[in-house]
Amino acid sequence: MTLKQRGGKHNEGPALPFVVMNIVYRPYERGVYCDDESIKYPLKADTITHGMLAAVTISCTVIIISSGEAYLVYSKKLYSNTDFNQYVAALYKVVGTFLFGAAVSQSLTDLAKFTIGRPRPHFMAVCAPKVCVGYMQEINCTGRLQDVTEARLSFYSGHSSFAMYCMLFLALYVQARLAAKWARLLRPTIQFFLVAFAVYVGYTRVSDYKHHWSDVLTGLLQGALVAVLNVRFVSDFFKKRPPRCTKPDADDGEEPERKPSLQIADSDHGNHYNYHHNPGHV
Repeated sequence: MTLKQRGGKHNEGPALPFVVMNIVYRPYERGVYCDDESIKYPLKADTITHGMLAAVTISCTVIIISSGEAYLVYSKKLYSNTDFNQYVAALYKVVGTFLFGAAVSQSLTDLAKFTIGRPRPHFMAVCAPKVCVGYMQEINCTGRLQDVTEARLSFYSGHSSFAMYCMLFLALYVQARLAAKWARLLRPTIQFFLVAFAVYVGYTRVSDYKHHWSDVLTGLLQGALVAVLNVRFVSDFFKKRPPRCTKPDADDGEEPERKPSLQIADSDHGNHYNYHHNPGHV
């Protein structure tokens, strides 16, 4: 059967743009060389499953951000000029920024996957064509349409881009929020394990024959770039905060009493020329 039909299930992560593309679009059907050894690897199970990746990234995000904002708000080191709950307002800003960047990263990933349509290393094992000789633009696959469609979404790695975005965002968050002197060693330790997990996810995608090494490298770089740009231009993690305003002694709406900057001398002490007027006797 040929891939002239829509279908397929994408498991690289949730994203609204993918849902739209999966309904109205199909991956680009790139031609393949039948003797290409890079797409003849066996089909293996995932070392890092989609559920495992989601569990780790979501757990780390919830624990680090919720505890970090709680500590800063209740220790009076972080404040917001709002009448709403300070902790909820702080969480809203950070989580909103995180979700915005995640949506951007995943949208770019899905756009590349469907536009480029690069076969995965296990494409031939999934496609199982009856006849394949030389270069074939349209290959007759006997495998499940859903699996064959998924096997055309190699470039670039959604696992790698999503993991790197989440972990580098959290690493930059820790850099900005955990600035105490006692955390001088704790801070880089946390950052190392966060980024190391993202890199490990990329390694497993190559060893599991889910992606080519260039797919993983591009995914890691894209996730890192989106995280850095999001923190730099969208978040306020590293922005200098003005000192917190205190309420004046006067009631709201009333201006405090103004005092003259120069003392006005009484008439008994003469004018500003030090001239004393004495009318004398008439």
